[in-house]
Order: sequence, then structure tokens, then C-alpha cells
Amino acid sequence: MSRPVPSSPARQTPRVAIIGAGFSGIAAAVALHRKGIDDYVVFEQADGVGGTWWYNRYPGAEVDLESHIYSFSFARADWTRTHAPWHELQAYLDGVADTWDIKRHVKLGEKVDSITWDEEDRSYRVETTSGADHGSFHAVISAVGFLNLPLLPPFARGETAFEGAICHTSRWIEGLDMTGKSVAVVGTGSSAVQIVAEAERVASDVTIFQLEPNWVLPKGDREFSAEERRQLRNPIRYKLRRWKLYADYDARQVGASHARRDGRFNRRRHARSLQFLRESLADRPDLLELVTPDFAFEGRRTVTTDTYYPALKSPKVTLVPRAVKEITRTGVIDAAGDSHDFDVIVMATGFDASNYLGNYRVVGEGGRLLSDVWQGEPDAFLGLMVPGFPNFFMMYGPNTNGIPLVHFYEAQGAFAAGLINRLRGGKRRVAVRKGAYERYNRWLQKRLRRTVWAETMSYFKSGTGKVVSQWPASPTSYILATKLLRRIATRVD
Repeated sequence: MSRPVPSSPARQTPRVAIIGAGFSGIAAAVALHRKGIDDYVVFEQADGVGGTWWYNRYPGAEVDLESHIYSFSFARADWTRTHAPWHELQAYLDGVADTWDIKRHVKLGEKVDSITWDEEDRSYRVETTSGADHGSFHAVISAVGFLNLPLLPPFARGETAFEGAICHTSRWIEGLDMTGKSVAVVGTGSSAVQIVAEAERVASDVTIFQLEPNWVLPKGDREFSAEERRQLRNPIRYKLRRWKLYADYDARQVGASHARRDGRFNRRRHARSLQFLRESLADRPDLLELVTPDFAFEGRRTVTTDTYYPALKSPKVTLVPRAVKEITRTGVIDAAGDSHDFDVIVMATGFDASNYLGNYRVVGEGGRLLSDVWQGEPDAFLGLMVPGFPNFFMMYGPNTNGIPLVHFYEAQGAFAAGLINRLRGGKRRVAVRKGAYERYNRWLQKRLRRTVWAETMSYFKSGTGKVVSQWPASPTSYILATKLLRRIATRVD
């Protein structure tokens, strides 16, 4: 990875706060650097950079997207697998942060409690758990994403009576070993299927508690051969592979073809998923019935795995088609009232995804809280800006959950850095036009109502049923929108 020479900074360079040092936070920092903005602070509550890949350290944790597409356009890597494991991704992000000299800007172990707009000074104050005075910032970029607040059912919150080891997948207990132990896995989503496969290898027995099954597609995960890695070290081959992957994801999302019942890609992938299910469990009709979903394909996050169905058929694995209702001293009680004893309980219950920015307070003009403005239905212009909250940008904000994610991050970072760069020469405030914000969200919700996301209960929705996380078009259309609408939809004064 090579670091480019920054452009010459103009006078009165804005001071910027970035909240989060994961993929999107690093994308934002690089975008600022490219604009010659080097006066920024990255607040990270963890003890290292990596975001998702710092926290998700459970056995088997790896990305669902291909490594070459789940990486920055400006930072190649010698990936060992088609889908990188968490430690390789965390090391990659650590290396990018070193290359771009981002680490000297990072304050580790510094959790943000609130950011507050000062109208007189036209700047933000950032308050953190340490109570330190961080000074004022001309702009803030929130890079905490939306899969950052572990979602635990009521019975698992706080202290429990369980005498064994219990943890959420995103808060894995350092050194926890499942070897020879009786393990419970609560949930059947993407994290759950990864942990089940690892537990099946080493545990004495594994019990899965399934509230509802998910649609599954084969992942095609494997190690690259030595020859493949040698070839992919060639910059042109690397870019070609990345472009081919992007083109495939872009094509399937045009017009939300992947997320409409009548969409060509939805129908094609649905048929493939059914075939994979029936072929994998042809000799286990009992399991086939239990793991066949009854909701529209792609209505929830589709799970990709090569190992889950084989693990289900293992004599060491039991599938309980019921939820857990209580944790006891020795295990759990399921919804039917049956007791189960375990040594380890893994909560693979996902995240409070619709609770955007739920881990700190955002106070804008007139002392208004962003959470009060949203009232449980988060939205924004291109997922990035909200009227009444000037100089504030969100990476991976409402309705920007699309694939490939890193392309979205780079586009969002460039959008924010481009506008922040205009806060020079006496300019102190950049805001989204309310009319543009309202027209955009009307268009967005009209498109979303045509998708299977609108008819299926999932973490894609808020409590009111509004789809608040998904992008209903191709990634190219989003990237172009961030470039073409940046100046039209905003004002700087």
C-alpha cells in the first residue's frame, strides 16, 4: 500500500471529529486527507482500530463478501482466502491506518457520549466518558455504522444465574474454549451459522435454538492457492477481479431486482437457495421441514454458508425449533418449558439495527436531539445528512445498507470531505436543504414499498414497520448520487 502526497492545505483548515475507527471511519479519514484536511481526531471506544472486526472475534468469524470487494480501492492486500477471516481483516485495517498515518489521530478507549452544536461558535463539542476537554470541532463524521449495538433478549440482559460462560458473538470472551463442552447457540443468522460449524468440530454437543429459519445460499469459501495469490499480486489482475465482483453485485441490484418478488435476480437466487436446501438435506426430511423459511426470499438478510447444513446433520447437533424464554443456573428453558443444561451459551441474536446512533446523543440547532427528530424512524439525505444538524455527517447511515459496502463507505467519505472542505475562507456552516431531504425520502420510501423488505418483519425495519436500513437500487446509482447531488442539495454559508 502506498500513501499519495496530499494536496496543499488552504488557510483555515477545518477541524473534524470522526467517531469510530472501523472501515467507514478509516474511509472518512483518508477522504479528509485527500482534501488536505489533516486536523482531525478519531474517537474509538475499543482498544484498537477495526470496528466490527475488532469486536467480532468469535471462532469462525469471517466476512460474507469476497475479500477483494470487501476492501478499499486504494489499498490492495495479499488475501489468503476468498472470504477473509476477522483477524486478517483487522490486520488489514490496522495496516491501512498505518500507511495513511491515521493512528496518530486516534484516541483509543474514548467512548463518545454526546456531540452538541454551538450556534454562536458554529462548531460541535464532543463529550466522552473520560471527561477530557477535546476542544471544538467544525464538523463531525459519525462512523459507528448500524450493526454496533448487540441485541439481547430481556432474559439475557444484565447479570444472569447461569454458572457457565455466556456471551454475545460480538463480545466474545477472550480465551473461551468450546472444546469438549456442551454448547447452546441462540439464533440462526449469519454469525450463528459460523459459530455452529466451529462448535460442531470441537464441542461434545451443540444445541441450536431457532426462532425462525433463514434462507441460505452456498458461500464458495476457500483458501487461495499459492498460484492464485501470486497472480493476484499483479495490480491489474487485482483490479480486474475487484471490478468483476462489483459488476455482478451492481447488476443484481439494478431496480432492486434482488429484492422484488418479480425481480429476475430474486427469482433466480430463490431457486438456487431452494435447490441448495433440498440437495443438502435430502436424506433428512425432518430437518428439511424445520429449516425451510415461510417468508419471501431476501425479505431478511440471506445467510451464505457452506458448512451449516452439514453441521446440522451431525449426531452432535440438535436443532430446537423454539426460542429460549429463560436462562437458569445450569442452562436454559425453551418456549415449550423444556430445560436444557449447558457449559457455554452463545447469544447469536444480532444487533439493534434500527436504533441508529443509539450509543450517543446528537444535539443540533435549537438544542434538538436527533433521536427526538427521528422518533424511532431514522432517515437522512443519502443516509448522510439531516436538516437542523449542520456540519454533521453519517457514514453507513439510514437506508445505505447495500453491497458492496466498502464502495458505499468511500463514496460517503468523499461526500463528507468535499463539503467539509468548503468550510474555509469564512464559510462555517454546511447543511442539507429541507426540500431536497424530503423529496429524496419520498422517492426512497416509494421504491422500498415495492420490495420484499416492506412485507417481512426484520431488523431492516423500525418498530413502526418503516424500512430504515436498505438501499433500493444499484451501488452505482448511489455513488453517482453522492457526486451529482452534493452541491445541489446543500448550502454553505
